[in-house]
Amino acid sequence: MAEQQGGDSPYKLVISLTVLDDLGDKLYSSIPAVLSEAVANAWDADAREVSIQIDFATKTIVITDDGVGMDLNDVNDKYLTVGYRRRESGQVTTALGRHVMGRKGIGKLSLFSIANDIEIQTVKLDENGTAVVNGRHRFLMCLEDVRKSAKDRGEYRPVPLSLEGIEIKKGTRLKLSNLRRTPIATTIPALRRRLARRFSIIGSRHGFSVVVQGSPIDVADRDYFNQLQYLWLIGDVGDEFEGQISKVEKSGTIPGQIVVDDMTYSVTGWIGTFDEQRSIVEGDNTVVVHAWGKLLHEDLLSEVKAGGLYTKYIIGEIRANFIDLDDKPDIVTTDRQHLIEDDPRFQSLVSWLKATVLSTVEGIWGDWRAEDSLSRALTIDAVKDWHATLSPDNKRFAKQLFAKIGKLHLADEDTKGELYRNAILAFEKLRLREELMKIEELPEDADLMVVGKIFSGIDEIEAVEYHSIAKSRLAVIDAFSKIVDEDQKEKIIQQYIFDHLWLLHPSWERASTNARIEEAVIKEFENVELTDEEKRGRIDIRYKTAAGKHIIIELKRASVSVNVYDLSKQLAKYREALLKCLEDKFPQEPIAVEVISILGKPPTGLDAEAMSKTMDPINARYITYDTLIKEALDSYREYLEADQRVTKLMGILDRL
Repeated sequence: MAEQQGGDSPYKLVISLTVLDDLGDKLYSSIPAVLSEAVANAWDADAREVSIQIDFATKTIVITDDGVGMDLNDVNDKYLTVGYRRRESGQVTTALGRHVMGRKGIGKLSLFSIANDIEIQTVKLDENGTAVVNGRHRFLMCLEDVRKSAKDRGEYRPVPLSLEGIEIKKGTRLKLSNLRRTPIATTIPALRRRLARRFSIIGSRHGFSVVVQGSPIDVADRDYFNQLQYLWLIGDVGDEFEGQISKVEKSGTIPGQIVVDDMTYSVTGWIGTFDEQRSIVEGDNTVVVHAWGKLLHEDLLSEVKAGGLYTKYIIGEIRANFIDLDDKPDIVTTDRQHLIEDDPRFQSLVSWLKATVLSTVEGIWGDWRAEDSLSRALTIDAVKDWHATLSPDNKRFAKQLFAKIGKLHLADEDTKGELYRNAILAFEKLRLREELMKIEELPEDADLMVVGKIFSGIDEIEAVEYHSIAKSRLAVIDAFSKIVDEDQKEKIIQQYIFDHLWLLHPSWERASTNARIEEAVIKEFENVELTDEEKRGRIDIRYKTAAGKHIIIELKRASVSVNVYDLSKQLAKYREALLKCLEDKFPQEPIAVEVISILGKPPTGLDAEAMSKTMDPINARYITYDTLIKEALDSYREYLEADQRVTKLMGILDRL
């Protein structure tokens, strides 16, 4: 700590512990919110520049402005007086003609929300550039001492520091140390964005510069104008946003007048919509309210509770000075971030947003999105190639289709691509259906080329769909193949094999079963005599039909080891039981039967060729879990590689 000046401290802060708790160290929750109060104070002090420097090594924050500074009376009667209401003293505008932002006189306490120690340097000059009498001060406030004094007697004397340590020529410098919240590197871009969005008076046109880590903040730091698709300017904003909205595709205007208690007030600002949901980061889907250049309400949109899809894309800024008129009651909450909701001015603002602003946006947004949807879709090469194949009439219908897609809530590019893919395939099916309907109108001597064209269309769509099915199956099996644990493989195959026989053979598309036959066969299987060891080794046995044959599938535990002769005998019993059931009860059924046993490892007793000869007479075979997966993978890979029917349509869809 710097050397203290001799004598009693000339500085005096009078505060109760309750006020300190409610309005000081608990008032704000973030560094950007606290520093916003310091920026507002610099504006009120007629500063042309305020600089914020965060030192991550020493964990200090220094805020320096070149404003008017303070003499001793200013320090005690204004800065250190909690609740000093500048506007009520008649000081509504500054020497530079600025309307002051501060109203409650509690902003200085917010610094204790993030720092335990605050050093203040201030220098006030006269019109000749010389420090006025008692115009140079440097003192320290420590939260721990403030709390102790507030608890004991309510009067705190900040510690005077040597004036030799003053490093500024004019204005005020605040050094926050012993921070209660540790700043991190990500604080800087967040701070720049937060300050840029909380103040509409930053920039050369207002004569007020805010510098963070040596770099001035500008409108671009708000980081949303470059992502807006549509924009509506509210009221008379002049050329303020020129140069910032070059990427906006369409724009409009909205009247900026609100009537409250027979008084008409002007409002300005803008409402924009993002092109896609992914462009919206957390906290951006809001409409903020500013008064006198500073944010006073963080989200007016949530008060309206509008339900249209367009509201999910909205962001905006309303500048309504009438909310904070000097001769009207203060309706801003203590944290200066929200408005009191039951005030007539606030209610009028909400009603105006709904009736004038949102109704305008809702009526136009959908039409604009529909108009732009086709052009946006055609920026995708695959869609463009497909669109080029359409007739003029079908292009008109395609435009309507893309208009509907354009209005949908899409999470990401993959979702959009899949939607385009399915939409194009559906469109092709509808187009084919129209062609099929034309067959009824064909004369008896119609050219076979017409019919041939329709069959070609069917082949094309079927090829696309089966190609898609094969790719999906391959992806599932490929993921399945990566499972190492044998017990997991066993459980998954047990759960899915009976209803997905294509795992055993691609031609076995759908397992089907006659319920009457299945019930009879199951009863017959129950009568098959098995040894205790055979029963323990079996997980399940099912009867299915596919490709015109009766199929028996037995699952054995992956850990079980079986002899090929024992396995053949067991499978022969199942086959005989099935044939007996068919002969006795369903003689009209074909008698083609295949028996398959799925094992954890190959049977013992013979080599592979001899095993095959042993099991062939009963049309039985075995397959291991790993071989099943490998053969399924190979089958579908071979199909996809060998399928030479990859049509133009399929090529387009695959690119999506």
